[in-house]
This record gives sequence, structure tokens and C-alpha cells, in this order.
Amino acid sequence: MPAIEVSNLTKAFRTYKKQPGFSGAVKGLFRRQYEQTIAVNNVSFKIEPGELVGFLGPNGAGKTTTLKMLAGLLYPTSGAAKVLGYTPWERADGYRRQFALLLGQKNQLWWDLPARESLELNAKIYGIPANRFERTVAEMSEMLTVRDKLNVNVRELSLGERMKMELIASLLHEPKVLFLDEPTIFFDVISQKTVREFIRRHNAERKTTILLTSHYMADIQALCERVIIIDHGKIFFDG
Repeated sequence: MPAIEVSNLTKAFRTYKKQPGFSGAVKGLFRRQYEQTIAVNNVSFKIEPGELVGFLGPNGAGKTTTLKMLAGLLYPTSGAAKVLGYTPWERADGYRRQFALLLGQKNQLWWDLPARESLELNAKIYGIPANRFERTVAEMSEMLTVRDKLNVNVRELSLGERMKMELIASLLHEPKVLFLDEPTIFFDVISQKTVREFIRRHNAERKTTILLTSHYMADIQALCERVIIIDHGKIFFDG
């Protein structure tokens, strides 16, 4: 049974098209014009348990929209998807405990707390035992070379250090499926290599199913044996 199965998934957004100038704003009060944008257009693919797949395409191709639907953050316009046997946008508690979504542009850690306290809060939310929490954080922070930064306030961490902490937070509950959207976007060359090695090792040891988007071809070349390429909302290569 595939870990991720997507069938004819489509997402359309309706946006208000404002006419130029003050007169256009006044007209918009009485008659609004809308235009429809197809962000994802009849996308279908399957990913087997333990696969690490690159999800590629230019900006605006539909990559992040697809990930957000698979994470249950967006409802599709049409089509179907199953992740671990769940329909993502139904937001079942059993599903939310088995996947993680890391968006390179979004923060999940508390800005004014030390990173460790944010991780402890996540552990409480997921009901992770204290001994398992300590072991997991020690192991991951050592591999990502941020163990000495755990007691530093998140706002005082560098961008790269913060993203490493975000990655630890995403993996704290040992998800079976991991969606990574531009995970190395803020890293220098050395940190990119460290994170790639971490992701590769995690996938090999835990058999986590990973769907990875990245504009760095070095990420894809180092990690993925299979890529799915999407453009203008449509998949035109999978292999």
C-alpha cells in the first residue's frame, strides 16, 4: 500500500481583480471582477513507504500548494489523496500524529523562548516520554551541530541554526511521513551538506517517507533517486 497516493488533485484559487485608480476601487464596492488561478491541475502520483522523492518545479509551479493539501492545510477543489490511509484535509488526530511539514519560510518555534523549551512544549503536545525526548534531542542536535544552542532564545539564533531547530521540532515525534519545503534555503554550503547527510541518514534508519522540494540541485542529486517535476500545476515527469 502506498504511503502517499494522489489522484487527479486540483486546487483553484479565486482572486479579486481590482480596477486601477480610485474609480476602480469605487466600482469594486458594487461589482467585483474575479479571476481563477489553477495552482494544481489534475496531479496524480504514488509514493511507497520509505521513499525519498524530490518534488521539483519553478516558483509558482504548485509544489507548496500540493504539500499543503497533503498536510491538510488546504482543501482541494477536486480530486482525492490518501496519506497513510487518511484523507489529509479531514485532519484526523491519528493522521496529525504521523506526519510533519517543514516550510522553509515559516516558524513553528516560540520566538522568545529558548529552543529547548519550544521542543519540550512540542513533546508535551505529542505525549512523548521524557527519556525518549532527551535521547532524541541529544542525538539530533549533535548530528546537526546545534547542541550548544539549545538554551539560546530562538530570536537570537542565526537563520541556519533556527532552521536546524525547526527540523528537530518536525522530527521529534518520529513521523512516518515528512514534507520538506525548501529545507536548506537559508543554509551556507557547509550547513547544507550537514543537513543533507542528516536527512539521508534519518531516511535510511527510520524508513521515513519524505517528499522534498528544493531549488538546490545538489540537494536532489545527493538525496533523491526519483524526482517528480511539476510546472503550471501539471506533472510532466516522474521517474
